[in-house]
Amino acid sequence: MTQRTRRKNRIQRLVARLLIRPPCKVLWTKTRMAWLAPLELPPTTRLLLHSGVRRLAAVEKELASLDEQLIGIASAEPRVRLPMTLPGVSHVVAIGLLAALGDVHRFRDGDLAASSLGLAPITRQSGHHGYRGRIIKAGNSQAHWLLTESCQHVARHPGPLGACFRRLAKREKRQVAIVATARKLVTIACLMLRHNEPYRYAKPALMAEKFTALKRAPCGRTTKVRKLTASLRPSAQEGLAAGEQRMLKDRKLKDFVAELYSDVDLAR
Repeated sequence: MTQRTRRKNRIQRLVARLLIRPPCKVLWTKTRMAWLAPLELPPTTRLLLHSGVRRLAAVEKELASLDEQLIGIASAEPRVRLPMTLPGVSHVVAIGLLAALGDVHRFRDGDLAASSLGLAPITRQSGHHGYRGRIIKAGNSQAHWLLTESCQHVARHPGPLGACFRRLAKREKRQVAIVATARKLVTIACLMLRHNEPYRYAKPALMAEKFTALKRAPCGRTTKVRKLTASLRPSAQEGLAAGEQRMLKDRKLKDFVAELYSDVDLAR
């Protein structure tokens, strides 16, 4: 991913240096990349541009090959599907999270799981005084990056995680809200894996969209997306703990939850 971003930035800098304005904001499609071919450029610049485009194509091909392998792993491993019910978590993030956590039963609770990934704040205490500072930044840096990137999409989710992010973003910097939401996401994922339950507030339409990528594994095995999505839908709204119902009421999510579970009941 870093190499792809680097190649794209080099091509954009090369075009900007010549004061050429692209006809669109997003340049990285086959049709829009063809816009670069007929440009009248100096020989040296043309050579650098073609070299950058070839290297970008090579990186894209390698990433596509890796993604096929990850899809095969996600299709064969049932545990990957549980974290995928969380908003913003794709099969790539789910595999990275499982690889970083390992056996979730080795953690006493979700807070320890988040601490192992470097998402807990530094705590210094002396007597009756306590100080909580930056995150410890320990653990797997790649899993940390995957989680923070996935939380960029949580802000648009209408459920409790999205409400938590928006509430934090009002009084803190956006990056602080992202890290805090990533920590909450890890604690929820740890409990989901421990109890083998999907995310209660997952939207069926978003789940179906995610599982479409797992429809066909590289070996040719086809997964029934509708059956898979139905098996991972949230259970009925009955039996929610009093604290959870109070949280939904305080964050004004009762209507969202009622609509969500009514859609699930109709689908069943």
